[in-house]
Amino acid sequence: MKNKIVTLAGAAVIGVITAFASQTPALAAQSRLSQIIFGKAYNDGVTAIQVTSQTRHDGDLPISVVYATPNTMRSAQRTVGSSAHLRQAIADRGIALHNVVKVETALNGGHVLYYR
Repeated sequence: MKNKIVTLAGAAVIGVITAFASQTPALAAQSRLSQIIFGKAYNDGVTAIQVTSQTRHDGDLPISVVYATPNTMRSAQRTVGSSAHLRQAIADRGIALHNVVKVETALNGGHVLYYR
């Protein structure tokens, strides 16, 4: 009985999200509800990952980010400073340039930006 209630509740949530998503055009601006549920979608080809004490201990970050040297950080900040696209990306996200730890270019041409 308990599993049926959980399954019905999950189906109801998925139904509401599906109904809401089908009401909006594919390329429309992101709604407030969508931002609350999924987070803000920037669609600029930049993935920003915050480096915190928790993410350092989880082992999900590259070692070069966990133990970033001042030279690595200066290089990343220089890369962001010289690219109008990356400067706009950190401005949109409210990230200060001096908090950028490392920037990597992904295989698809996007960027992965690590910041503290």
